[in-house]
Amino acid sequence: VGVTSAQDIEEATKWMKQMVQEDECVMPLGMTAICVKPLKVPRSDLVRIGKATRKDPAVTLHTTMEQLRSDSDADALVAPDKNDWVQLPAQIIIGNGISWALSIALPLFEEKGRLTYIKPTPQKELTSLLNGFPPVVGIEVKDDVAAIESTAPQLGIGTVYLNRFVELETLMAMCGWLHHSRSRFAVSYIVLGTPLNRLSSTVDQRWWRLFDTMPDALRALLLFDVKWLHMISRLLVICLREEVIPDPEVMCALSGCRQKEYLTWWGQWLLFTATGVFPDKAKMYAANTRKEALASLRALGEDGSLLGSPPRRIIALETLTSHTATLAEGGACYLHIEREQALQSYQVFKQQVVPGFAHLFKSEISDSVMLRVRYGQSGFHRVDHRRRLPAKASYHLNFNPALPLSRVVINMEKFSLSQLLSIFKRAGRSLNEGMLEWGRLNLECIDELFKVCQKDAVIAKKLRSIYEPLRLTVVHVCDRDPVEVPYCEAGFAKKQSSALSTEKERNEDIKTRIEDVHEQMEALHQELVDLANQKRESDAALASIESDMAKGKRIDRSVWRGAQSSMRYEEHSPDYGGRARKGASPHRRAAMQEPCAVVELPAVPRDPTILAPGWRDEGEAQGHGRATSLTLKRKVERGGALVASQKASRQESSSSSGAGSGSSEVDSDEEI
Repeated sequence: VGVTSAQDIEEATKWMKQMVQEDECVMPLGMTAICVKPLKVPRSDLVRIGKATRKDPAVTLHTTMEQLRSDSDADALVAPDKNDWVQLPAQIIIGNGISWALSIALPLFEEKGRLTYIKPTPQKELTSLLNGFPPVVGIEVKDDVAAIESTAPQLGIGTVYLNRFVELETLMAMCGWLHHSRSRFAVSYIVLGTPLNRLSSTVDQRWWRLFDTMPDALRALLLFDVKWLHMISRLLVICLREEVIPDPEVMCALSGCRQKEYLTWWGQWLLFTATGVFPDKAKMYAANTRKEALASLRALGEDGSLLGSPPRRIIALETLTSHTATLAEGGACYLHIEREQALQSYQVFKQQVVPGFAHLFKSEISDSVMLRVRYGQSGFHRVDHRRRLPAKASYHLNFNPALPLSRVVINMEKFSLSQLLSIFKRAGRSLNEGMLEWGRLNLECIDELFKVCQKDAVIAKKLRSIYEPLRLTVVHVCDRDPVEVPYCEAGFAKKQSSALSTEKERNEDIKTRIEDVHEQMEALHQELVDLANQKRESDAALASIESDMAKGKRIDRSVWRGAQSSMRYEEHSPDYGGRARKGASPHRRAAMQEPCAVVELPAVPRDPTILAPGWRDEGEAQGHGRATSLTLKRKVERGGALVASQKASRQESSSSSGAGSGSSEVDSDEEI
């Protein structure tokens, strides 16, 4: 820290990610071993490191009480108790200890028997490296992660937040470890068969030295620690996997995938189950059964204390392991019992979806699936799944003799179709189900059977219905492709070609229907637009009519006023019904063809000589002999200018005979 350049740190980050991917290709576990070597110092030293500046970055540390007592520094004179000491992550090493390991050491230097810390300038590349660590597994890793995250800002490294981590003791409890001794020596001796020397692990507070400057003995011990964690964690996971998924064929068949993809999901599921779960040591040491060991696992509460009951994911794991004996008790022994239990395990896994793997659990457990899983067998309640196998039995999953249907035995050296049919007739079993069961119990014989089918087309034709299930059995269990049978492969190729043609026709038909629906939608959209425009015009006309009615206007029923109303309220364009006014001048005809609008005029003072159109003067009715008509016309030009013209005409009425008695007549045919 503080010495390696930014470019070298970036290269180390890429190299670490590449090495992690290579480990995952070997065994997709999802977690990497980590080992943190601490340096114990008083809290006052950590405070002084945080206050150090670029001009004065050196801070002398105290690693023993004697150094504290002999130091004249006022800050260090106060002798801290055991709670005032903190653990600095002097050396962080991550990897497998076999093919690769990455070491990160603090900038500590020894001078005159005292350690000096040189506070570095924060490097974002180093912070990215630590934050980019994969999920890790270790011993007391929770305290190690807390020490790294809490001291990194004061040490000049920056804000660090490590990814998920798993305690090794949690894995031990999940795998059914019931031995009361859980020390590294005992675990190493029981699991690896090799003693582990932990007497010299502290090396007298010398873990702060750079890896290149360490003596060979210290480097070997450091690498062995991370190698030990790598091997122990993987062996424990393998033990748990052999108990939960003893038959990979049925699980891969239900999920429709190969072993690599399924094991990748398994590693992520196990990481999800074990992350954030820690053992209640009092309950774990008192556990006498597998169920009690799992029940001792607890999640952390908001205050950092263990909760009172195990989380749901641990309860689900307990249901998965309750039916199978641990490896120390013999483990899974019988094929059919484990395949039957796989149906229940599949449902449990389906409820605990891991992000990115939901497609593996979309199948439904149908009757045909059950027949395929059980090979037509029944009466599983008669079978004691904890019954130990005889000494000469194979280490593979075996056939339990308590099953009602007997096991089929085929001699491949004298194999013939007539022999095959007679064997199944005597056993009283279905050919398809019996052959699938025989193939699962005799994986090494499937290739021999396929070689016989290569030579004899009659046998190949008889067994073509179970060719694909037998081939997938080898693929799912052995993770390899068996010998191909040309006759069966040609049949599958023909079926696939036919299915491809059918699907292409269906695809084209769907494409055509989509285009037709698009055209219909476009037509409906245009119709919707037209209706919206008509609705908008109708709303405007309705509002205009209601406004006229509210103002008490009278709408003439004459030809011109009718045409004008038709223009305003109905079609918004003049409609004269193809009739032209007789005797009208050309310029008047042109004026009549132009669009007009009635504009309300301001109030006019009442004048007995000027009346509104359509009204009679009261004087005329009394015989005054005078009538007045007012003609108003306003035209709306396209530019929006309003031109108004007013024309007034008065006409003297002829006097009638007799004084005081007369009448006037208004020419009712006069038109505007």
